[in-house]
Amino acid sequence: MNGTKKKFLIIDILVLIVLAVVLGVSMVWSRDIELKLGLLYYAEVEEVEEEPEKPEQPDDDQEVFDYTKYPQMYVHFVDVGQGDCTIIELPDGKTMVIDGGENNKKVEKAVQTFIDNTFDSDFKYFDYAILTHPDSDHCGSLDYILNKYPARVVYRPNVEAVGTNSSPYTDPGKADLSADAVSKNTAVYANAVKAMYKQIDGEPNIVYVTDPSVESQTIKGGSGEYAYSFTFYSPLSTKYTGEGDWNNYSPIMILEYQGFRFAMSGDAEEKNLEEFVNKVQSAKTDGVTDKYDVFTDDYCVNVIKAGHHGSRNATTRDYLNTITTETGAAGVYCVISCGEGNSYKHPHAEALDLYRSVGVKDENILRTDKLGDITFSVHMDETGVYKQYLGDKETKAPVMALVYKTLGKIELKWALIAWTVYAVLVIAAVIHIVFFGGHTQDTVSGNKGGGRKK
Repeated sequence: MNGTKKKFLIIDILVLIVLAVVLGVSMVWSRDIELKLGLLYYAEVEEVEEEPEKPEQPDDDQEVFDYTKYPQMYVHFVDVGQGDCTIIELPDGKTMVIDGGENNKKVEKAVQTFIDNTFDSDFKYFDYAILTHPDSDHCGSLDYILNKYPARVVYRPNVEAVGTNSSPYTDPGKADLSADAVSKNTAVYANAVKAMYKQIDGEPNIVYVTDPSVESQTIKGGSGEYAYSFTFYSPLSTKYTGEGDWNNYSPIMILEYQGFRFAMSGDAEEKNLEEFVNKVQSAKTDGVTDKYDVFTDDYCVNVIKAGHHGSRNATTRDYLNTITTETGAAGVYCVISCGEGNSYKHPHAEALDLYRSVGVKDENILRTDKLGDITFSVHMDETGVYKQYLGDKETKAPVMALVYKTLGKIELKWALIAWTVYAVLVIAAVIHIVFFGGHTQDTVSGNKGGGRKK
């Protein structure tokens, strides 16, 4: 064999061997490659449901199935304009209020009207009250609410209330705050804290400084298959300074019942969210069994209360990826509590785009400035299955599955494409060796003769 042809043969063989090794190794990450190239993608598929067995009726004399005999849960996002107020009816009949909106008569009237229309006339108190952080659009009317309807158990931020220079205030819970706790000197915060300690019928209530490391602060109720939980996962620092410092005292909270999950985060911003995400990531390898272990790759909430009224500073991709999945996000609802024409321009376009980018559908982004009060519920349907509802409509999440792009009936998998291309390269190499190598030999031989004989 001619030396040049042999050289080409060796080079082509080496290239093919290297390519074969590279392609063989790439098969380990074939799914990731397929997703990256768009060969494999998530698409909605039709779900076939089996008819479930109805549970036994509590009252055997009832012929018509009545789901109201079974524990139900309602989560109300009350329209308080540019602010936050969430009222929850828990499955065991207990009630919770989270934040109270801004300090004005319009908000007070909105909350009072909602309570009058939702609860019986003998409603006198909340079982739980949570103030996420001391800004006025969250604590402003909480004093009005708690002075009329005191709470048995209260959660407050690790921020001392000192009143104002003209009207100083002594925080009754100062001894429970951390040694490095900062203080806020506004009248609305002092009034809210004062109302938190209001007794019910002369009996002292329980006031916690929100601390996710204290397991006893987790709210649990119901029993057996009707159990529910309300869990705090942040804040993970006792003190925040700098931009967004008050907002970052907000806890990340998740309410769960019958497998349906609601994530709420007050006005928590990037620092708080980052601490939470890092805590979840470290929990995967720290060898410690705790509540952060629930955030597996398959974990997905059903409703997200958008942070800080849909601000660009209160939503991160890492946070959303921690509480949703690629397949589940298409069924997730995002609730934004904001005021019509607010000066902050909430919700920000960047936040909306981020929700869309992880898979949340436009029709599932709900805003109080457009819809007013927004109510979700979790209760049985007529077949005896627990489902989630938005108002009276079932929030049936689409069933998503990974599917391949096709060429005709052929699925375009990475293995098929990679080895097909490799086969083409092998053929090209053979042609290269036979024709190009041979042509080189002829050319070299011809030149040896010094040209045509005369």
